[in-house]
Amino acid sequence: LCRMEGSTPRCVPIIPSCKDMDCPSGTTCRMEGMSPRCVPIIPSCKDMDCPSGTSCRMEGSSPRCVPVIPSCKDMECPLGTTCRMEGSSPRCVPTAEPPLVCHVWSRG
Repeated sequence: LCRMEGSTPRCVPIIPSCKDMDCPSGTTCRMEGMSPRCVPIIPSCKDMDCPSGTSCRMEGSSPRCVPVIPSCKDMECPLGTTCRMEGSSPRCVPTAEPPLVCHVWSRG
């Protein structure tokens, strides 16, 4: 490659980069040392944008959006409550029943 430096033409080495590569479908360019190479795209959950109510899970070598099954491990309950499953839903419920108050009627 010839480049002008001031008023003098200079030969400079061409440094290959991924900008110069046109990789086929299903591959992407990655620099390996000083050389650009087309390598297979390995799908992962970081490439997925799952809809609300689902999360990404790898099934074999493929990422899939799967429904989120709510559980108590996903809940943060306020102080004085604990999580309990009611049907298929986690709920925060009081940790203790209110104290029983016994009234003694005086007989006089």
